[in-house]
Amino acid sequence: VKLAQPVPLTRQAGTAAGAAHAAYEAAQKELEARETIILSSVRKAWYSMRIAKERRNFEETNLKFSMDILNKIEMRLQTGEAGNSDLARAKVEYSRSGYHLQEAETTLSASAGELNIIMGRRPDAPIALSENDGFSLAPVPPTLEPLEKYTALALARRAEPRALALSGKAADLAVTLEKSKRLPVPELGLIHGSDGGAGYSRLFLGLELPLWYNNKGEIKRALARKAALGYEGKRLELEIRREVYGAWLELGLAQKKLAASRETVFLLNDLRRVAAQDYLSGKIDLTSFYETNRVFLEENISYLDALQDYYGKTAQMNAAVNSGEEK
Repeated sequence: VKLAQPVPLTRQAGTAAGAAHAAYEAAQKELEARETIILSSVRKAWYSMRIAKERRNFEETNLKFSMDILNKIEMRLQTGEAGNSDLARAKVEYSRSGYHLQEAETTLSASAGELNIIMGRRPDAPIALSENDGFSLAPVPPTLEPLEKYTALALARRAEPRALALSGKAADLAVTLEKSKRLPVPELGLIHGSDGGAGYSRLFLGLELPLWYNNKGEIKRALARKAALGYEGKRLELEIRREVYGAWLELGLAQKKLAASRETVFLLNDLRRVAAQDYLSGKIDLTSFYETNRVFLEENISYLDALQDYYGKTAQMNAAVNSGEEK
């Protein structure tokens, strides 16, 4: 019976433990980076659902307005102030408003389903929206900072570079560990046996020698891993800079689009009401009124689209710099 205990001349156990600990911390940072991506997806889905709800409310109001115009034209038809063509046009516009409302309802349900899927729930599960959730139909965008500031924040805050640095530390320790395995390893042990019916016990001191490949393959693999992580660091920095640059450009454009659309909507705020009064008073014909109505609807929808684009690009920028707010 032989009992042996290797006694390495190097700190193999400590080096292996350090490499494992660094790899564990790197995995934690990778998890943090994944959480940031999920957070961005949740933000975008939530904003899409809020905008879809506002679009549904807008279409409901428009349907009521179309019904009111239709009722008034039916009354004017009885008094001879409107013709059958006016009534037919009003019915078409009312039907179109009803279809747009159904479309908005479908979009809202789809947006809620997307958010439910991200939360790991059934897509048709109900979602309660608070009226005091901080969402604004007229947000005041902050002044966009210079690109260099966002880039510096991203490089300092993002979890990916820290995860890569920890992986590099683990790779360094792995190289050290593999190189240490080329050295002979003394063995201290006890041998107990019998010879010719007589038992004996004695201590022994042995030496394990790596005679064949001297651990060359494992060392080369560890060195290759270390070199690959070095190239990955350069690629990652360029990727982060690209993401921040794209988010910065798109957010700036979204802010300008929102400002321009908001100004147009404010100018058209009372335009449809005035046009409806002018038609009912005989100042303009029905075609002119519905042309004004078309412009009013298109600009309001355009503003909601600009609003969704702004909130979405804001979430994209927050993810690019890992702002971590409102987690």
